[in-house]
Amino acid sequence: MGLIRWGATGLLALLIVVLATAWFLPASLAFRFIEADLTLPKDIKVALPRGSLRTGHMLVQFRSFPPSRIAWQLEWPSFSLDAVTLSQTISVVGPGHEITGRLRVIPSQKVLMIENLSGEIHSSDINQLASAYGHQFSGLVTLENGSAQASAACLTRLAGDLSWSGGQIVFTGFNGIAQYQLPPLQAKLDLETCSPALNLTHDADPLARFVLDLNGWFSAEIQPRLLVLAQIPGAQQVTQPLLFEEKIL
Repeated sequence: MGLIRWGATGLLALLIVVLATAWFLPASLAFRFIEADLTLPKDIKVALPRGSLRTGHMLVQFRSFPPSRIAWQLEWPSFSLDAVTLSQTISVVGPGHEITGRLRVIPSQKVLMIENLSGEIHSSDINQLASAYGHQFSGLVTLENGSAQASAACLTRLAGDLSWSGGQIVFTGFNGIAQYQLPPLQAKLDLETCSPALNLTHDADPLARFVLDLNGWFSAEIQPRLLVLAQIPGAQQVTQPLLFEEKIL
């Protein structure tokens, strides 16, 4: 029994040493291990991470959107009978945006969860991405109560409350440039067949629904009420929703 006890103690000590070593493993080295297996969209640029697996940061940029500094603080793994769960606090910070949340990963089940998402994005950052399409926005977008869950194949949950402070919007279309003045608007995130969706409202009245599917197609269903709010000529005569679809990714 003494030999078995000492053997078990030795294995436990070895396990602690291995975990502690991995805990402080440089993030750049860990990234090199998985880099070959990563399949990132071509529009996303990722700089080499700094720090360790426990505490570190990296720069990420999507198209012309300002670069974001993604920082993380990893907690000690939690163990159950059938899984190991990794939890960390994350922040995404850029010139005009800041979002924080909590990330949990269950490697054995290939499940990723994001909880307690909140933050804000200023129009100055949105415009750097939207200007390529000839659009300009004003105001501030805030996010509260955000959460998401994804498996290896699909986005399985998405929720969150969005609000926009209102202001002027400029769109460039086939007929030239148009400017609209809109009041503060609200929106809720949800899911449609593995695809993120957004329901836009004003004073609880539905205005539009937007969906971005897994193949990069963006679809919009615009209610006549939104046209009236934007004071578009002839909006009072529109009685049916307007439907749009465009491939953006």
